Formats: sequence, C-alpha cells, structure tokens
Amino acid sequence: MKELSIDEIQEIGVEILVHIDNICRKNDIEYSIYYGSLIGAERHQGYIPWDDDLDIVLTRPNYDRLIKLLSNDETYLLLSLETREEYRYPFAKLVDKRTCVETTQFYHSEDPDLGVFVDIFPIDGFPADDSVRKEFGERCALYLDNMLATLNASYAISKTRWKAYGKRILYYPKYRKLLKKGDYKHWRSLLMSEISKYPIGEPSLCGYIEFIDEKWGLFPTEWFEHYEDVLFAGKKVRAIKDRKKFLTLRYDDYMELPPESERVTHHPYTFYWK
Repeated sequence: MKELSIDEIQEIGVEILVHIDNICRKNDIEYSIYYGSLIGAERHQGYIPWDDDLDIVLTRPNYDRLIKLLSNDETYLLLSLETREEYRYPFAKLVDKRTCVETTQFYHSEDPDLGVFVDIFPIDGFPADDSVRKEFGERCALYLDNMLATLNASYAISKTRWKAYGKRILYYPKYRKLLKKGDYKHWRSLLMSEISKYPIGEPSLCGYIEFIDEKWGLFPTEWFEHYEDVLFAGKKVRAIKDRKKFLTLRYDDYMELPPESERVTHHPYTFYWK
C-alpha cells in the first residue's frame, strides 16, 4: 500500500464534499461545513493546511434524509449507526472506497472499511431548562459510553499497547457486569431513542450530542435556520449564515493562527491507497 500525502487526502475530501453537496442541492437538504472545516473556509478559503478531514453538520431531520440517500449511493461508502451492525460513533462518515487507514489506537473498534472520509454530524434539540438538560446529557453520555464499552473490547481503548492490555485486564470485570445489563445493540437502541426526544425547532437550544452540557456546545436553534454559499478550495458549498457567532463561541479568536507547534493533525490515522 502507498501512503497518501496530505495534499491527496485533502483533494479526496473535497471530492467527497462536492458529492454530498450535489445530493443535498438536488434534494433541498440544507447542510453546513462545520468545526475546523468552517474555520478553514473563513481563514484559508479551504482546508486548514495541516488538517486531514472535513466536517459537515445537518439538523436531525436533514441528517436523516441525507443518511437514507447516501445509504443507497454507490459512489462512496456510508458508515453510520443506521447502516452498520457495529459502529462506534454517534455520527456518520462517508468514505472513499479506494482508500484505507491504520490507526495508532489499540482496541479501537474502527470500521474495517474506514478510509479517507468526511464526517457528517447531526444537530439535535436540547432542553432549555438547565436541570432537565443536565439529566438528559447524563443519560446520553451513559448510553454512548456503554455502547462503546460493549463493542468488542473497546472498553480498553488506548494509545499505547501496554496501557491497552492493562485496561483490558483491569476493566474486564466491569465489562462483564455491564454486559449483564445490556449488549452493544441494547445501548445503541437506547442512545438513538434518547437523542431524538427533543425535536429540533421546538426547544430554543440545539447542539451535538457529545457537548450537551458544554457552554460552547449549546447554540440558538435559529443559527441553523439560514444558510448561504461559501467557497471551499475553489468549490461552492453551504455554510450557516451565523457562522461568525458560532465560531466565536466555539473557538474564540478563530482567525488567529495557533502556535506552530500545534499546527498538526490530532487524528490517530495514517491513510493509504488500497
């Protein structure tokens, strides 16, 4: 196998993004580039130079529609809770089937078909009341943690071999006890049921499931009601109109470059051509 350069990874990512954009425009589905990709669009008019993935976000109804369309699309491979019997993330990945990946994590339970990807995140409604939202967030976190813990040996996931082996032994009794309450499918079902409890548009707040109780992860629903075209690596894609408010809340001074020592990817992946 031949390792992909950062330029090749980014080029493939843009190709996937354009494919998603075409599908969304044809089907009147609104989406926005997201997280670091949104910073990249604002600061670099494309990728952050050292970044190796792309992120987009959709409100849950649009997310569900896109997942259904992509699950029947043969150009790329969709990895998601809805399409895989075993999957570790509460968001989807659209993968270039010509590529594959190696990860530095042990007991990672990554999908064996993972390659260069675009992350597709859902935005859900959150309760406006602080105490209700805290309880909701704790239930979602519990179900998500237990889902991952019961997926193969993912309860021992670690960046080093010996730490992973140690966790495998240390936490095995807890893992067996957890399995008596429910297996991976049980916890996944509870999670998927819980996150749809507050339809977006009814509460005044929304966000991504893993940041329910983070002040920088809670957004006014109206931020995800209006979109416009922006340029990303020379391609016309969609972004929320209130992206400057989102980026300021999430990243503070997002136009300032980080120290040079931090200009590296934070993902544990090496990508290859098959």
